[in-house]
Amino acid sequence: MNSLPSIIEALLFVAGEPLSVSLLAKHAACSAAEAREAIVLLEKTLQTRGIRVLQKDELVSLVTAPHLSSYAEQLIKDELLGDLSKAGLETLTIIAYRHPITRADVDYIRGVNSSFTLRGLAQRGLIERMPADGGKGYRYQPTMEFMKFLGITSFAQLPEFETVQKELLRGIENTPQKKP
Repeated sequence: MNSLPSIIEALLFVAGEPLSVSLLAKHAACSAAEAREAIVLLEKTLQTRGIRVLQKDELVSLVTAPHLSSYAEQLIKDELLGDLSKAGLETLTIIAYRHPITRADVDYIRGVNSSFTLRGLAQRGLIERMPADGGKGYRYQPTMEFMKFLGITSFAQLPEFETVQKELLRGIENTPQKKP
């Protein structure tokens, strides 16, 4: 049986961004009070690890342990200043052809968690995050800077735009959780 702190840790890891205590409680099938207790236990468990729990008001996130931040900083710096990685190019292509798109849909198409890659693309100014319809979560879309970089005035100018867009849409519509 899974322990509640482990469930909370898994949810925070998969989300890749801060989650509210109430949302953690909902997905962990527990009360908010139980989720808060589990977060305290998780904080104690992670004291000797490379990650920590960060809480601000009702939001909770996993972060790099302060004494290891220089390693994470170098990785991020390399990611931002270097050429786009295969994951970055793949994610950027998905967003360019199928925007606005949620992180969950990008993850589904790629088959992996894209949180780090999305953050790097946003920091480079190639994509932007905007609130999703209904105010829950976010959708990603390319920026004007991305269009300027490619020298295009419309996304329809991307190679085989309509064909690729239809293929990506078909893949998302066939997602198991989205079937009627």
